[in-house]
Amino acid sequence: MQKHILIVEDHKAVRKSLLDWLRGIFPQCDFSEAASGETAIEICLTITPDLILMDISLPRLNGIETTKRILSMVPKAKVIMLTIHEEEAYRIEAMSAGASAFVPKRVMKTELIPTMTRLLEATESKGLKGIK
Repeated sequence: MQKHILIVEDHKAVRKSLLDWLRGIFPQCDFSEAASGETAIEICLTITPDLILMDISLPRLNGIETTKRILSMVPKAKVIMLTIHEEEAYRIEAMSAGASAFVPKRVMKTELIPTMTRLLEATESKGLKGIK
């Protein structure tokens, strides 16, 4: 089954760069993109993403609240908070909202792909922890 990845990032250049980079690394996946939390929620009404890359600093509806709302609709989705905010308070809030991982943008070149791979593999094992 083909995996679906949703990128939620309000900065168009960052979103497009991520999309281009990740399509090259995960050619077997389908991708969607959203510039706001509201748009991400609308997309989740029609598709079921396996993995969501979520920026925290979104206009109007921030990434924390968007994550809560999406996971109430699509509880099996995995969310990676991809953010400039590295403070522990943001990490705690993101994980409390249901995020599966927290990756600061400063280290995304080294941390994002292994994190995505791990979470995509977890969705293949039907959520059974420790089984691959």
